[in-house]
Amino acid sequence: MYISNVNSASIKLKSIVQENITLGQDLSLLSEDELVIIYIHKGSASYRHNHEEGEIKKRDLIILNPNYQLDLSPIRKIEWIKVTLSGVLFTSSLEANSQEQLFIVGDKSQSIKHYLDLALMEMDNPFRGSEIILKKLLECVMVHVLRNNELSIKDSTTQVKHNEIEIIQTYIRENFSKKITLDELSDLVDINKYYLIRLFKQQTGLSPIDYLIHVRLEEAEKLLSQSNVTISKISDIVGFHSPSHFSKTFKESNHMTPSSYRKKYSADHATV
Repeated sequence: MYISNVNSASIKLKSIVQENITLGQDLSLLSEDELVIIYIHKGSASYRHNHEEGEIKKRDLIILNPNYQLDLSPIRKIEWIKVTLSGVLFTSSLEANSQEQLFIVGDKSQSIKHYLDLALMEMDNPFRGSEIILKKLLECVMVHVLRNNELSIKDSTTQVKHNEIEIIQTYIRENFSKKITLDELSDLVDINKYYLIRLFKQQTGLSPIDYLIHVRLEEAEKLLSQSNVTISKISDIVGFHSPSHFSKTFKESNHMTPSSYRKKYSADHATV
């Protein structure tokens, strides 16, 4: 969702290769301190990740964050493109504090495959400017992933916990219904607001204002699905104070209006 983050991320390509995995060739993918992205071109496999099990298939893109393991058992012979990157990791844009390590997204249009094929060609035939071209192609892959999924990316080069960021997160969660400004947050922790934005993005992948919007939308989703409070009242409760602005922001995030969300996720409450 936050596509602008792609330009600010410290993305560094380590490798991009095409590999074949035969039946009976079970394997464990260990991402170590790098981000591993795998595009399934042919075949399928079952996977195990922590206590999660599932199946991956043709045109799936596997995103494995740094320092985690994925165990695979091929169901059919697999052909995949494997990209190893450093300096960036993925996170859920719906849960700003998400600790998810594995994401699997689809590529129905094959747009991602197109960019990866071009990157493979450039890697196999390097020439002047190849480094720039490869970086731009990978950014295109990232943009396609972000624009079609509820994901965000953040810089993984600075992962030091900042107490000030936790203070701000707590403050936002306790005061999301009120008007909150960057100046107010800056004064709260006594940090320059521009430096604060950078710190906050490094730690969460979102700006403070984006985080505030997410908190408000999370609360709105609960009220829409668990109560029959009117939509205009919900807008006020969660801090938007303008029903039209609330509806526009909600639709941008959830790809449906608040009323449609209520119809879809609330079976026990009256539709407003």
